[in-house]
Amino acid sequence: MQLALINLNSAVDRRRHMTTQLDALGIAFQRFGFDGRTLSSDAIVEWSHRHFPHLDLDTDALSGAEIGCWLSHLLAWRWLRDDIAGASCAVIEDDLVLGPGLAATLRALAELAPYDLIYLGTSSRNISSRRRIEIGGRAVHEPVGSILNTWGYVVSRSFVEQVLDMRSFRIRVPIDHFLGGNVRDRRPLISVVQPAALWEDQRLGRLSQIEPHTFRPDRWRVVEDIRRRFLGSRIGELYYSVYRWL
Repeated sequence: MQLALINLNSAVDRRRHMTTQLDALGIAFQRFGFDGRTLSSDAIVEWSHRHFPHLDLDTDALSGAEIGCWLSHLLAWRWLRDDIAGASCAVIEDDLVLGPGLAATLRALAELAPYDLIYLGTSSRNISSRRRIEIGGRAVHEPVGSILNTWGYVVSRSFVEQVLDMRSFRIRVPIDHFLGGNVRDRRPLISVVQPAALWEDQRLGRLSQIEPHTFRPDRWRVVEDIRRRFLGSRIGELYYSVYRWL
C-alpha cells in the first residue's frame, strides 16, 4: 500500500522524525503539504480554485491553517485517485510514533470493505467492543459517535473519488470533524484498527501547527490540555468504559 505523509516544507524537524521511522520500517512514502497559515484568504481561494475547482471554502468559519490542513489531505487523495492503482492508500501526519507492525497492518487493510476509512490510531476512546469485524486478520471497531483527530488512516479509492469528483464541495468544518463523522452530509463510514498501529508523539503533539493561527475556543491550548488530562484520567477511563459495550 502506498503511504502519504502530511508535512509542511518548513517542518524540517518533524520530517526528519518521521523519515527516520518510515525508513527503519522499510515504508516508502510521498510527502504532501500546503501551508495556509500566513496566506491571505484570497490567496488560498485562488490556489484552491486552480487545483481543486469544485471546492467552496468557508474562510470565515475556518482559519488558513485549518484550510491548509484540508488541502494537504486533498493533495494526498488526488495522488491516490490519479497515480495509484490500488484500492486504497494510507495518510499519516508528522507528529507520530509508528508501531513496529505498521507495514503489516497496512498490507492487511488494503481492502477496506465495508468501510470508507479506517483509523490507524486515535486519541478518541469511544470505541465499541461489540461493533467489531476482522479485515485481513486485523480487528477493526466502530466508534460510538465521532473521531476527532487525523493522526493516520487508510482511505478507500471509492470514497476519495466520491469527494474529488463532486461538482461542488463546501468546506466549512475542520477535516478531523469531517472524516471523523461529525457532519451530516457525505459522512464516511469509519472504523478503528485495534490494537493501534501508531500513536501521537507526546512532545510534537503538544506543539500544534494550527492552534497559534486559529482563534476559536475549541483550538485554545488550555482546552486541548484539559481534554488530554481527562482522556488519561481515572474518571475518563470510567466514562469511556461504557462506550465499549454500546
